[in-house]
Amino acid sequence: MERSASVVTISDIAQELGVSKSTVSRVINCKGRIGAETRRRVMEKVQSCNYVPNPMAKGLVLRQTFNIGVVIPRNEEDNPFFQNCLVGISESVYKAGYDALIVVQGGGDITPLRRLVINRKVDGVILTRLEEKDESVKLLKKEGVPFVVMSTSKDNEVCHVGSDQISGCYEMTKFMISRGCEKVAVLAGDSKNSVNTFRFEGFKRGLASSGISLDGCVVHWNLESQKDVFSVLPDIMKENPQCLVCMDDIICVYVLKWLKQNDYEVPADIQVISFYDSQVLENNTPPITALNVNVSNLTKKAGSLLVDMIEGKKVPSHTKIGYELRIRESFR
Repeated sequence: MERSASVVTISDIAQELGVSKSTVSRVINCKGRIGAETRRRVMEKVQSCNYVPNPMAKGLVLRQTFNIGVVIPRNEEDNPFFQNCLVGISESVYKAGYDALIVVQGGGDITPLRRLVINRKVDGVILTRLEEKDESVKLLKKEGVPFVVMSTSKDNEVCHVGSDQISGCYEMTKFMISRGCEKVAVLAGDSKNSVNTFRFEGFKRGLASSGISLDGCVVHWNLESQKDVFSVLPDIMKENPQCLVCMDDIICVYVLKWLKQNDYEVPADIQVISFYDSQVLENNTPPITALNVNVSNLTKKAGSLLVDMIEGKKVPSHTKIGYELRIRESFR
């Protein structure tokens, strides 16, 4: 009678087949040269008893944890983008035999990540956000831990995957201007967030190429909450802008809520665009014109790149994911 899968070991299989444990291990892990007949016998036995390798034992042999750390910023746990990131990355690395460990940190405190790295609890890390002079990057470089950044970076020593935020926002700004919008207000989040700085660079380039001075635009940075957005909108609207440019979808949601509460019609009274799209903006009434990036492609690529790095494969430092301007009813 076959033993249950929970108690079958390599030793059991080796004893029943009359071969060494190392032979069974090499067959299971596709290592070394094993005769075709021996390989066939071992694989038939493995399959017939539903043998499942012990991940802890495998990790000790290979000196791996088969865990990947996924760092998301504190206070962004409910952000749809980061939720989608966690789902996409988890699915991607799971297929390669890894599990994802969530690391939540912010405010410059990288203690949670440092603890995982120093205690060797992860084989690699994915940073879902990059800040200027990011301490996480310094730590991972110092400790020699493979990592991928989901953002655009000018550091060629960092493997990063992301969309071309500068080009995308440049195109969106040029489109906006082509429709007659030159007097605009920009509402932006954290000025230290590299994604925001790249988006703003694209915006500035779009203005410059059209001969429009940034001095004529109202720009508000570090709007971190609904309260922050609500506090600046009254003064912004007194200036009668033609369009409100939102740096991301969360800020755009706050803007739309304030406009509705104050009886502004979009786009009849004010036009609105966002430099990042989401299902919320797509389903809004009216739907919001936005720059769309396929998060599924982004996260799958980040996961596969990190697995390749862990397994010693060479990967490119720059990987670009495409974007799309989605022109919707919030813009005339």
